[in-house]
Amino acid sequence: MTATGRARAAEWVRLAPAGALPRGEAVAVDVDGERIAVFHTEDGYHALAGHCPHMAGELNEGEVAGGEVACPLHAWRYDLATGARTDRRGQSVAVYPTDVRDGWLYLALPAPEQDQ
Repeated sequence: MTATGRARAAEWVRLAPAGALPRGEAVAVDVDGERIAVFHTEDGYHALAGHCPHMAGELNEGEVAGGEVACPLHAWRYDLATGARTDRRGQSVAVYPTDVRDGWLYLALPAPEQDQ
């Protein structure tokens, strides 16, 4: 919610045909200057901030297991659904909603803040 109480709408961006990313694979995409890691798992698509906050490891290059991804540099683990750090307390990573519509994979970016 904004300071005035109005909800900001997300901006949905069409990424690629849904079948372009095989199940079990991950890829990094750049959308509006943001690096985002997109994962295709058994339970669907997930999108997280592209870099680990520790030393900027590319999360799309990490090992995925049990609904989590491990940073390839130092194995910090993040929940694919929530972005929460799962191996211990620590900084979470941003999560981006995904959706498949008419055979295309979409990703939601937060709406920009608007000056009132």
